[in-house]
Amino acid sequence: MKFDFTIKNIAVVVALAVVILLVIKLQTLVTIFAISFFLAYLFDPLINWFESKKVPRYLSILLLYAVIVFVSVLFFGSIVPVVYQESVHLADALPAYSEKLFSLVDKLTDRFGIDISFEDIQKQLLPKLAGVGSTVLSSAEGVMRSVNTIVSLLLNIALIPILTFYFLKDFSSIKDKMFDKFSGTSSIDYPKHFMHFNSLLSRYFRGQVLVAIFLGVSYTIVLLIAGVKPAILLGLISGVLSIVPYLGFMIGFSASLMLSVVQYGDLLHPAMVVIGFSIVQALESNYVTPKIVGESLGLHPTAVIFALMAGGSLMGIGGMIIALPVASFVKVVGDEYLSRIKTEKADRHRKA
Repeated sequence: MKFDFTIKNIAVVVALAVVILLVIKLQTLVTIFAISFFLAYLFDPLINWFESKKVPRYLSILLLYAVIVFVSVLFFGSIVPVVYQESVHLADALPAYSEKLFSLVDKLTDRFGIDISFEDIQKQLLPKLAGVGSTVLSSAEGVMRSVNTIVSLLLNIALIPILTFYFLKDFSSIKDKMFDKFSGTSSIDYPKHFMHFNSLLSRYFRGQVLVAIFLGVSYTIVLLIAGVKPAILLGLISGVLSIVPYLGFMIGFSASLMLSVVQYGDLLHPAMVVIGFSIVQALESNYVTPKIVGESLGLHPTAVIFALMAGGSLMGIGGMIIALPVASFVKVVGDEYLSRIKTEKADRHRKA
């Protein structure tokens, strides 16, 4: 495709560059709007269902908010204090765990005749690990003491439910206006692509949230049965990180395995961790994900990771939220464009 260096085209390119720079600079604002729109996108089918049952849309949103507030109160009242205590305990026990781990590795290297000395590493690492807990806690307390930080954080958090309410309230009209803007402006049928893209993306994202909840709860149960601490903290982290392919499993499994070794020093508890994580992973791969998520976005796991990292590097959390939708929509349009080129070539070849 030939690019015409007209004033109009140059102005469009410059305006697009300025918009991208502004978006990158306004990371906090982009993150707030991205989170709000993402939440509205997740809950829109539920609100539509209530609306089909003759419940007014605004009332459906208020009922949804009431349920979310109730669940949040239960979560922050019961789970968060336990997670905080587990974090403090882990930070305090980290030096002792590291010393046990080094001792175990040292014994294994001696048994197999491998000459590796960990004395210098221990001398440098253990004093630093001893201060990890106090450093993290003091930093958190310092942040919470900052009046400006607290006010800014509260304002940002307060904006999210407000924006989400308006996005949910006017989601259909926003979608219709987008269709009107793109219809007839290009040979590409954007509404058709959007419907296909929306069917994939909605099931993928909503499914991934449910899968992450399943994995977080399942990993927590496995660790509670195995007696590995901190079970709830590790389960939550593993579940949240499982949104990125393989990341939650790798971090959760490796951390749980090491903690089971240093906490018990036997083979039974590490074996329980291995068996438990294997069962959960098998259930997730063979039953949960195919049933809940269904058809994937068609993106390779490395493409998913790259898109998330690129979005995070450019625009923080907001960039990570919009990275996969942008990548999958580009893929849908790109596949259609390549398919059309192949069809045109085949037609020309037949005519020739």
